[in-house]
Amino acid sequence: MMKSIIVEMITIAQLFHGFVMLNLLLSPLTVLSTFFIAGMGRGNPHNDGFLSVLATSVGFVYGAPLGLLIWLIIFAKFADLLLQIAPLTTPSVSWLGIFIAALLFVVAANIFIDNLYQFKQGNYRISVVALLATLVFVMIVFLCAKISIAWISI
Repeated sequence: MMKSIIVEMITIAQLFHGFVMLNLLLSPLTVLSTFFIAGMGRGNPHNDGFLSVLATSVGFVYGAPLGLLIWLIIFAKFADLLLQIAPLTTPSVSWLGIFIAALLFVVAANIFIDNLYQFKQGNYRISVVALLATLVFVMIVFLCAKISIAWISI
């Protein structure tokens, strides 16, 4: 039973559909927060203009989750290939592959962003919270893929 849950496959199209649905559901919040961040950034005396700050905030609010999802899919495919769960030509990833990709994401963030400072201090809670937040994000995207809106056919 547990093995079938771990190697259950999720299609990549289903993940992107869930990402689009999640963005549609959260669009009032994300649009308002994007313009709020751009408006606050415009008040900075060293700003480059409203459009520059708006582009940065749009890239952060929409691009960061998309980049995370693409990272998880790519590295989950490699994990599935190495563990021989699914061939590379299959347009799906396993939950085990996503978990391994999330672990790699947290480790890479600790190495390249934090330079392992928290690990050297013995503070592992931040990494555990980041791993759980990444896994919760994937679960929410997966659950949003089950939502169907009649006028959207993705």
